[in-house]
Amino acid sequence: MGDKMVFLRKKPTIVGIHGFGLRKTKEFDKLKVSLEKQGYCFKSIDLYDLNDPSDTDWTSWVSKAKSLINEASFNNDVILIGFSMGGVIASYLANEYRVKKLVLIAPAFEFLNIKTVIDQIPNFFFKSKSKLVKPPSNFTNAFMDVISNCKDSLTDIKIPTLIIHCENDEVISITSSQKNINKITNANKALVTISDGQHRLLDDSIAGPIAISNIISFIKGDFLK
Repeated sequence: MGDKMVFLRKKPTIVGIHGFGLRKTKEFDKLKVSLEKQGYCFKSIDLYDLNDPSDTDWTSWVSKAKSLINEASFNNDVILIGFSMGGVIASYLANEYRVKKLVLIAPAFEFLNIKTVIDQIPNFFFKSKSKLVKPPSNFTNAFMDVISNCKDSLTDIKIPTLIIHCENDEVISITSSQKNINKITNANKALVTISDGQHRLLDDSIAGPIAISNIISFIKGDFLK
């Protein structure tokens, strides 16, 4: 009997799109480590430069995310993961070539109000010597432009989609994801809610491991194949 040739399917590249805050791609640090242990390549990029007051064109932020997706999908399938504002951008770009699955983590389709967004997330601030410094107000305007221009793309999503949201999210109400998942006409979708945890759920000691476990299961095709 002749030898059989076995072809191993290449794992998709995971692309992360961060939210609006100081930490940017560092929001994905724990998720990245977990994915790399599973043999996945994780790529992300800073969408803006807080040291450049002129870097406030929302289309530039979206273009950076799109360029990363196109680069990652050059010779491989892509799974797209977006956190908060990045979830809205991810939904906007979900039908890009070779994006096969979509994960939205506490997506910011609706926020309580912009003051809540700024005041309640510590990573929106950074220390300069002895005082706290906020991002310039025009960065906030760019954030709001992203939401208003990209949030209606949910109805266009054609790929399997997983949304994860904490029930007591202090910035983006759980009702936002509960309502907006119904705008996705594709039946291959799921909303995972976590009873304990905060908006930055990937860093949360309780919600983080639950979210990461569900994301890995979704990527592997254990549900929503």
